[in-house]
Amino acid sequence: MKLLIISLALCACNMAVPIEPSTQPLLELLSSSGFSELKEALVKHNMTNIINATEPMTIFAPSNEAFKNLKQNPWTKNMTHGMMEKLLGRLVVLRRKLLPADVRNEMIVDTASNEKLRLNVYPKVRTVNGIMVVMEPNVQSQQVIIYRVNRFPMSPPPGRDIFEMLNRRKERFSTLVRAIEVANLKETLKTGGPFTLFAPNNDAFKALPEAKLAKLMESPAELKSILLGHVINGTYFLGALLDSPELPALTGGLNKIAVNGMNITVNETKVLTREGMIAENGAIHVIDRVLLPSNTTAPLPV
Repeated sequence: MKLLIISLALCACNMAVPIEPSTQPLLELLSSSGFSELKEALVKHNMTNIINATEPMTIFAPSNEAFKNLKQNPWTKNMTHGMMEKLLGRLVVLRRKLLPADVRNEMIVDTASNEKLRLNVYPKVRTVNGIMVVMEPNVQSQQVIIYRVNRFPMSPPPGRDIFEMLNRRKERFSTLVRAIEVANLKETLKTGGPFTLFAPNNDAFKALPEAKLAKLMESPAELKSILLGHVINGTYFLGALLDSPELPALTGGLNKIAVNGMNITVNETKVLTREGMIAENGAIHVIDRVLLPSNTTAPLPV
């Protein structure tokens, strides 16, 4: 599942902000606050558990533009009723009115779709499942708080941990999957974390000298050290990379992040921003080169 690239259109000036919490019913509140498309979708798909809820609620509300993009995207424009129910339910945290001060980094919350959302707090941005969200200003009623997002947050299916996400895409990551198994890191990436993995694709491994790759595959300890240099403790989505010049790998070395416009590199290796994925236990950024000790800031153990 792709981690969607950061929207540059998160403009607080477009958000309606009541001075005091409103007493309007939910549908009226959405309509008066500029979320008419979300209102119509909730009604069309009979989301009565959300529309008629009387308990506290938090909504991560996609902009009208986000709905327009959803309808125009060839992959999503023909979504079934069941798929839309899941998508809309994922936006809503029932029985909790999460104020900005309540949100903590790596917080996991349950949604009306019975899926989970991961909330991350970085120095300059906050995200929900990797999508940037403007926490303030916001729209409130006595029971509901609404935060604007410019894209729909995606969610990995149950059981899709970091290793499983790679394993299901062997056409791109078969060499990395094999390396993880040889290095005895499978269980770490399945059950540990949350982690951020800079994942070399098959082309990255093909770029290594054949003899070098063969030697690594026969040296589990060395291979493990190299692979752990690709793993960061904690979840760092694209929004976090913009404000994280250095990220410590599990080996203790530092991975240097550089941003030039919409181009992001780690240790001078390109991050393929449109190919990233979200997993149950973290984030995956695809890279086109293996991070060897020669392009990290600290030597890896031999």
